[in-house]
Amino acid sequence: MKTEIKVIGFKGDIEKIDLKVCSYKETRQQIEELKKYESLLVDEDDGDKITWGYLDDVSQPLSLFQAISLDRKRREGTLMADRPLFVVCTLVDSKVVRLEFYEGHDELKQVYDVRSKKLYGKDLPKYLDSDPQAYDPAKFLEETFGFPKEFTKPIIKEMHKEKKLKKE
Repeated sequence: MKTEIKVIGFKGDIEKIDLKVCSYKETRQQIEELKKYESLLVDEDDGDKITWGYLDDVSQPLSLFQAISLDRKRREGTLMADRPLFVVCTLVDSKVVRLEFYEGHDELKQVYDVRSKKLYGKDLPKYLDSDPQAYDPAKFLEETFGFPKEFTKPIIKEMHKEKKLKKE
C-alpha cells in the first residue's frame, strides 16, 4: 500500500510544511494533475460520490478548486490579509481517499475533511493542526505601530463580524 500526499495551492517541502504560495497557473496545473487520479471521495451524509467536476465547477466560483484558483488569481501582484486557501489530498495506491480544505483570515483552519467511505468515522490527524504563520493582528499593530490592544481589539472584532444586509 503506497500512500502519497498532494498539496494544491502551495509548493515546497510537504513534510516540513515549508511551503510557498503557487501562482494561478501553477495551482491550475496542480488541480489538473490531481484530476488524473481516481477519486474515492464521497459525501459523508448521503454517501454519494463527489466528482472532480463538482469540486472544480467553473460555473460555481465557490467550488473548492475554483475558490483556490480565484484566490491565487486575486493574489497576483496584490498583498492580501487573508491567508491563502489550500487543499491537501491523501492518495492510497494512486486513488484519492481524503481531501482537507484549509482557509482563514489570521490563521488557517481545516474547513472541510472529505473522505472515502472507509475513512469516515476514523480519527485521523489533520495535515495542519495549527498554523505556524498565524498571528494576532492586535499584537502586530501594537508592536509595529504602538497602537494599544485595548484600542485595536474591539475594532478588529467588529471588522470580523458578519454583517447582515438590511432590507429597505
